[in-house]
Amino acid sequence: MGSMMSGLADAVLGVAEGMGLSGDTVARYRRCCEAVAEFCDQRGLDGLPVAAVDEFVACQQERERHGEIGRNWRSSLVRSARMMLEVRETGGLVWRVMSPGPDLSEYSRDVLGQFAAAAGLQVSARSARLLAREVGHFLVYLDRAGRGDLSAVTVDDVRGFMVEMASRRPAGIGNVVWSLKRFFAFLNAAGLSDVRIDRLLARVAPRRVRALPAFTREEIGRLVQGIETDTPCGKRDYAMVLLAVWTGLRCCDIVALRLEEIDWRRDEIRLVQAKTSQPLVLPLSAAAGNAVAEWILHGRPDCDAPEVFVRLKAPFVKLGTSAGSTLMRRCLTQAGIEHTAGDGKSFHALRRTAGTRLIESGAGQPLTAQILGHGRINSAGRYFALASEQLRQCCLPLQQFTCVKEELR
Repeated sequence: MGSMMSGLADAVLGVAEGMGLSGDTVARYRRCCEAVAEFCDQRGLDGLPVAAVDEFVACQQERERHGEIGRNWRSSLVRSARMMLEVRETGGLVWRVMSPGPDLSEYSRDVLGQFAAAAGLQVSARSARLLAREVGHFLVYLDRAGRGDLSAVTVDDVRGFMVEMASRRPAGIGNVVWSLKRFFAFLNAAGLSDVRIDRLLARVAPRRVRALPAFTREEIGRLVQGIETDTPCGKRDYAMVLLAVWTGLRCCDIVALRLEEIDWRRDEIRLVQAKTSQPLVLPLSAAAGNAVAEWILHGRPDCDAPEVFVRLKAPFVKLGTSAGSTLMRRCLTQAGIEHTAGDGKSFHALRRTAGTRLIESGAGQPLTAQILGHGRINSAGRYFALASEQLRQCCLPLQQFTCVKEELR
C-alpha cells in the first residue's frame, strides 16, 4: 500500500474508531480500505483519482451481479472508497449513518445533485428526497445500460426502466412516473436531453385509492401491552408508539423530534413537519409524556445527539428511515398480530388510527386536519371511510321508496 493510500485508510479508520464502532466493524472497513488500495496498486496509482473510484464502484457492481460478493459487502467496499476520496479532497471526513445511496458515476451524481437542488426549491424537503431517490434508481439503470451521457437516452430506455420497476414495485409506480416526469422536465429545461416523455407516461385512468385500515382498540391495546418496557429498546418502542397513537405524528417527524421541541412545562410539542414544512403545535398527553420521559431518563444513551430517539449502538445518532417499519414488525410479533405485506398494518396505521378516533369523537374534518397537520382540509376525509358508525349516520332511509316488481315487456 502506497504512502498516500495508507494515509487515507488510516484517516478513515481513525474516524471509525472515534465513533465508537465495534472492533469487528472497524476490521471490516480496514479490509475494505485494503481492497481499494490493492485495486489502485494494480493500476499503478499511488493516489485516488475520481476516475479510479468510479471504476472501482463499477467493478464491485459487476462482481455483485455475478454473485461473487453480496450486497452488504459491495456497499461496504463502495462506501470505503468514497470515504477515502472525501478525505483526499477535503482533508477530513464526516461520518454519516444512512442507507447506502445508489452507486452512480461521477457524471450521474452531478446531474442528480443539480436536479435535487432544483427540486428542493419547488417541493417540500421530503418530496425532494423522494424525487432524488427515484431518479437515482433510473440513473443506476442508465449507467448499467452504458448510457454515459443523458443526451444519448431514448424513449426505449425509459420504457425499459418502467417495465423493470413495474415488476419490482407495482404499488409505488405512481412515484416513479411522477419523478421521471419532473426529471425530464428538468433535463429539457437545462438542455441535457430533448426526449419528451409526457405522452409515454400519461395517466390513462384515475388513480385508485385504497382505504387502508386503522388498528382497532383491541389491537392497539395488544400492541402497547406487548412491548417489553424493561429494556432500552422496549422503552424506545413504547415511547414512539404512544407518541404516534396520542398525537398522530408521522414516523418521519417522530424520528426527527428534537429534545428542544418538547415543552415540558406546557406539555406541548412544537415542531416543523417534514412533509409540509409547516409548524405544528400539539398537546403532549400524560401517557405519551411519561413514556418519552422514561426513555430519556432511563433508556437513552448518554450522547450529544439533539434528537429524542437515537440508536442504541454506536454511533449514537438519530434513527434511520426504516426505523418505523422495523419497530412495527417487532411490535406486531410481540403482540401476536398477524401481518402480511400490503395489509396496511404499518407504523403509519397508527396515524390513521388517531385520525379515525378523532372523527369518531365528533371532532369534525377541519379540526382533524388541523390536529394532524394536513396541508389541505380534504386530506382528512379519508378517515371517514374508517369510521363505521359515522358512515351509518350518513345513510339515507329507504322507507319512502316503494318497491315495484314488473315483468319485462
